Amino acid sequence: MPLVKSLAHRIHRHLPDTVDVNDLIGQGILAVLESAQRLDNTKNPEAYLKLRIKGAIYDYLRSLDFGSKSLRKREKEIKQTLERLTQELGREPTDDELISALGEKPETFYSDLQKISASYILSLDDIFREGRSYEEVLSAKLGSPEENVMEADLKEKIISAIKRLEQREQLVLQLLFYEEIPAKEVAKLLGVSTARISQIKESAINKLKEMLKDVV
Repeated sequence: MPLVKSLAHRIHRHLPDTVDVNDLIGQGILAVLESAQRLDNTKNPEAYLKLRIKGAIYDYLRSLDFGSKSLRKREKEIKQTLERLTQELGREPTDDELISALGEKPETFYSDLQKISASYILSLDDIFREGRSYEEVLSAKLGSPEENVMEADLKEKIISAIKRLEQREQLVLQLLFYEEIPAKEVAKLLGVSTARISQIKESAINKLKEMLKDVV
């Protein structure tokens, strides 16, 4: 199923290597099978399937517990080391400098950052609900006039909230979730460490959750 595979691979780009893309594909296929009888060909069935597939994949990822206490402790350790090095060096540390200061292997560092990143991707999904992606919320088309009015209002509020973010936060969300550029590449583009990108993303998502808590 090309649609399932495409969505699974897109989501998998933001996940640690320990997550098997085939598991995501499997969850997506199950969602399609469960949704088949409820499809309405007059109301954009592909859009409906996308929501169900992504919803199933994100539910599976939540079961992997990327938001565990140990991961938050690890995130705090990286963040504190990043801030300390920034003060000591008078500039953003490179990934290599940060890895050296943490005293660990690069693969461990990047794997942990991916796990942290995955936990915030799920937080972003919670904001938009029903498995919609960042770009789909800003461009989705629904069927009935009532749905279109509700969607237009929601879209306007989300765009307004995003515009209230700092410019760098907006750019990071754009590059990560719309352009789908890997965090390491975004870090190179902006001339900062991968850990800093993770921190900017965390800040942006937490701000969006607060601004939209009574909206979505």
